[in-house]
Amino acid sequence: MVEVLDGDTLSLLTSDDWQIHVRLAGIDAPEASQPYGDQARQTLSELVLGKRATLQVAARDSTGRSVAQLTVEGRDINLEMVRYGAAWVAYNQDAPPPHLLPVEAEAKRQRRGLWAQAKGDIVAPWIWSDNKPQAVQTTVVVSCAERSEPDCPVRRLNWVPQEEQEQRH
Repeated sequence: MVEVLDGDTLSLLTSDDWQIHVRLAGIDAPEASQPYGDQARQTLSELVLGKRATLQVAARDSTGRSVAQLTVEGRDINLEMVRYGAAWVAYNQDAPPPHLLPVEAEAKRQRRGLWAQAKGDIVAPWIWSDNKPQAVQTTVVVSCAERSEPDCPVRRLNWVPQEEQEQRH
């Protein structure tokens, strides 16, 4: 792992030294600007930084990030974020991952992580983002791929899901 950007997004290097941004599939962590955002980022950092990971990429999102299931040392990191109360099960246009629902329910019952906050501070990120005025915020991941250094070992990967590749041909 290279960097944890927030509670559900990170940057990593592949075994071929490609740098990719990954959004954890099926979960949604608090935004940096909302209560528990910093703690969610810290939880993900403790689980993944400096460790080898395996990705099962499901898709690419509208910002070009790979959306993936992340495994580190045999642990399902997406599930662990929900178990620690550092993320919600994502309720977007897709059905929520059913294996995560009981894990989230247990985290709520045990008042782990974000579930231990005052009731008014427990606001899902998809609601927070819709109702909160947003300042323009840019996250920049600095790497030598953004510079014109010939000896740079880091490259950016523009991954295209298999279905899109097949549609293009």
